[in-house]
Amino acid sequence: MEKKILVAVLLGLLTFVIAPAVTLIIAIPFLFLGKISASFYPIEIIARIFRLQGLGGFFSAQAILILLFALVGDFATAVISWFLNRSKKLAAITFVSALIFQFGLLIIVVPVVLKKAEQRMQTGIQREKSFEQYATIGDVSFEVQEPFSQQWGINGKLVELSLFKKLVLIMPISVSRAGTYQVYAQYSDREIGGTPMKDITQTLNAGTNIIKIEFLANESREYGYTSPKSVGGTAQIQLYYLASQKELLDTLKSDNTIKRKVLEQFMKYEGLDKGGSSNVTINKFVGRKEVQF
Repeated sequence: MEKKILVAVLLGLLTFVIAPAVTLIIAIPFLFLGKISASFYPIEIIARIFRLQGLGGFFSAQAILILLFALVGDFATAVISWFLNRSKKLAAITFVSALIFQFGLLIIVVPVVLKKAEQRMQTGIQREKSFEQYATIGDVSFEVQEPFSQQWGINGKLVELSLFKKLVLIMPISVSRAGTYQVYAQYSDREIGGTPMKDITQTLNAGTNIIKIEFLANESREYGYTSPKSVGGTAQIQLYYLASQKELLDTLKSDNTIKRKVLEQFMKYEGLDKGGSSNVTINKFVGRKEVQF
């Protein structure tokens, strides 16, 4: 009996033959029967059933498919064990041993896969950080324009205040890669708090470019602006590079660290499988700066 149990346990190793064989059998129609609609791909079907979307959904669907193939391999191995031994108990032992062998393999493989995933993630982070080299925000200054006087009641007395209808933030941008950039700016001071965020989009050449964003009294506050230096004014600046879909797609295609199949699935989920558009742009973070005047 002990010998039969040992054989039943060792039969569990057949899962490493049967699971790939099942995978190959399922893949044959896709390999030899010509072009088949993507809607019939197992990963596509799983993604629809579980409503998985994006690149993360693709990897999740892939993991579910692998798990299904593994379980089919375990079940088929148990069936073979039952035919050989005519024993449900030994078939169950084979099934459990197959699961244990697969789990043991996962303990070895998963750390390797995670390491490669971390390397890819770091590559992606470095790719995103590379946009930070495109431009640098210089020393931000301001101008106040269109002065006027306004009387205020303070402590029971009328006090005349010198105000301005327009506050202009002046931002030098040192550009190393010419292209279209978007600058967001917000101004705040201790008197009335912050203004709504304003932005400007402009094509910048290599070298130093001057960007100006105007804050008008009637846009953000009922009265005018006081000189930022007298009220602790603060400016918050964010800079983005507007990369076209085509530009990003060309960058992805030239990245040898991304496997072709993964890239194809990513492009499909993101709607880039028919080629990126030069008219559609994606904001890429370049830098931010906070200035206390």
